[in-house]
Amino acid sequence: MSEKPKGGGVDVGRLMAEIQERIRERKASGFYSEEEVRRIAKMELEVTEVVPGLKDEVEHHLTVLNDAWDTAAEPVIQSHRRAIGRAIVVAKWLLRRLTKPYITLVLARQVEFNSRLLHLLNAFVPPATELSRKLGDLSLDVHERLTTEHAEGLQRYRDLAQRLDALVGELAALRATLDRGRVPTPGTLPPPPAVPAGAVALPTDAYVAFEDRHRGTREEIRHRQRSYLDLFPKGPVLDVGCGRGEFLELCREAKVEARGIDIDPGMVARCHEAGLDVAQGDALAYLAGLPDASLGGVFCSQVIEHLPPEAFVALVRLAYAKLRPGAVLLCETPNPACLTVFSGAFYVDLTHIKPIHPQAAQFVFEAAGFRDVEIRYVNPYPADMRFQRLEPLWYMRRYEEAFLQPLNENFARLNELLWGAQDYAVIGRKP
Repeated sequence: MSEKPKGGGVDVGRLMAEIQERIRERKASGFYSEEEVRRIAKMELEVTEVVPGLKDEVEHHLTVLNDAWDTAAEPVIQSHRRAIGRAIVVAKWLLRRLTKPYITLVLARQVEFNSRLLHLLNAFVPPATELSRKLGDLSLDVHERLTTEHAEGLQRYRDLAQRLDALVGELAALRATLDRGRVPTPGTLPPPPAVPAGAVALPTDAYVAFEDRHRGTREEIRHRQRSYLDLFPKGPVLDVGCGRGEFLELCREAKVEARGIDIDPGMVARCHEAGLDVAQGDALAYLAGLPDASLGGVFCSQVIEHLPPEAFVALVRLAYAKLRPGAVLLCETPNPACLTVFSGAFYVDLTHIKPIHPQAAQFVFEAAGFRDVEIRYVNPYPADMRFQRLEPLWYMRRYEEAFLQPLNENFARLNELLWGAQDYAVIGRKP
């Protein structure tokens, strides 16, 4: 803080020059420290306090005025002379008594004026000094906020500049690498291994043997598919991807006209041996060649997971066009909402492409125009594979039995997630 000059005053000009110089230095450096802000604010407050007419000087004059405002008050009569001092005091007192009525009359208006003026000063001076203090606090607060915001903005600018410099450096390095030809291009990657002609397909009867081993016997599949028969009361029914022909046999027993289409020659041969009407070829091409509204139903079991998504959509739309009003399209497929499916059935088959979620299948059916689309979950895992429900024992206390209910509820959720239905059928009816 600046020292006061001799005589008790303050060199305001020099003090303000020092403050301005400090501000210029801080601005030039691009950063105000907290210590410097407080120093500048304190200097400003000091200047404000020592300017004539403020706190100390005003309070001094106000005290004097409060003591001397009544000019008509009785004066203190005394004398410094020892010998004749008492006589002088008596004379002054007598003179005061004689002149008092006239002096009081003359000074009455002055006393009233002094009284009102002093009343106003007493009311005004405290708010003025309080306002000066508040202005000082506000000045310090503004300096602090501006300093903080300036520092944060400057830091953000520096961080951005550093990041930009780093990016420029990386770009330069990449350009140098490209110029040297060190970035590998797709043409430099090793080509995929060549597959000999004829080696890509399994023997003709291989997939038949695969289904016999992993899908189940003909009798087991017939038992599972029997529940679908009621959905196909009238023919002709087309079994898309008919496989070994289990559903065609069920239709024959129910005296419902049905025929099948399958791309695998071994499956077609097995169906012919059973006396079933089955053609070999691509299902989409076969459907496209049929007249519109010519089918009484389309059955498709364990097929759509072998198709890419666009082929599944095409199958549903073609079936909708070829079905008669009121006829049903049914597609059965592994259930991806049951997680154990992925540890066994789905990835056992190398020809599976993509699992189809039940809600996705339902949406495709509805988008194609089918109504009353139903999801039917089938083929549950055996009960002995699931978590077993815990029953209370005779020696358990009540609070111990209470723990069993939430535990069993959690077991039930896990059972559905891990060992629920292995398959589901999405069923849609053409309006």
